[in-house]
Amino acid sequence: MTTLTSAAPKAHDGSLATRVRWPLRAWMAVEVVFGLLSIGSVFLNPGNTAQDFAWPIKPVVMAALLGAYYFSAALIFVLPLFARTWQQVRPMIIPTAVFSLAMDLATVLHWDKFSVGALPFYVWLASYVLPPPIFGALYWWHQRDAAPVGAPGEHPLPGWARTFLRVNGLAQTAIAALFFAVPSLLQQIGPWAFTPLTARTLSGWMLGAGLLQLWMSWEGDWHHIRLATTMLLVLPCAIVFQLVRFGGGDVSWSNLALWVLILDSSAVALALGYLWLTAGGRARAS
Repeated sequence: MTTLTSAAPKAHDGSLATRVRWPLRAWMAVEVVFGLLSIGSVFLNPGNTAQDFAWPIKPVVMAALLGAYYFSAALIFVLPLFARTWQQVRPMIIPTAVFSLAMDLATVLHWDKFSVGALPFYVWLASYVLPPPIFGALYWWHQRDAAPVGAPGEHPLPGWARTFLRVNGLAQTAIAALFFAVPSLLQQIGPWAFTPLTARTLSGWMLGAGLLQLWMSWEGDWHHIRLATTMLLVLPCAIVFQLVRFGGGDVSWSNLALWVLILDSSAVALALGYLWLTAGGRARAS
């Protein structure tokens, strides 16, 4: 086992922290490229998925909604390029790996719906097949020298924040897993027409967001979760922005499930925004 030295960066509790090693930074840079390609298609130009995405997504608002998730996730891959410690990056690693596995499973289950042979399909395939083993190996490599997840720090989250993230994250993860397993349930309550593939893709994103909240609650330290909060802070604004831009006549604005998604993501963003404004709730270890 590698021994931390006095040259290692300091954690916010004053103890030695694990450095972010160059292979992780390098892979995050690759993830940024994958993300930019996805943002360029389903966020900026969701009406052209037949040519520049892994499969043609209909209606356009469905592609636009998925684009909101891709756009929101951009900073959690960009910011780790500049992070000093592993603890600042750790909350994103396992949720991203699980999310990628869900996308892999959706791809296998709906292989005939994809534009197999086209370049965007191979980009999609690489962007989801590679992350689970790479993130798993990098997590093990970094974590063997790090304090356990949830170890006390100088900036613990307030109790209400940990409870909210735990409860909301667990609920979202469970609902997303159910929708992924039985996509017809989401098809029945969706605000527009869903296919099994689009239902499972959206459920995969919801699963990742729910697991991210659970992991942040487990970490329990503001300085460990700050970078991870960026996705959930941006998400509700990106969702509304895309729905207004591309909704047209396809969106049922009175749909209950749609408002649950918007209001829940907004509640999470407001809670995390409060923590940013108050420097993590101004909590300190006793």
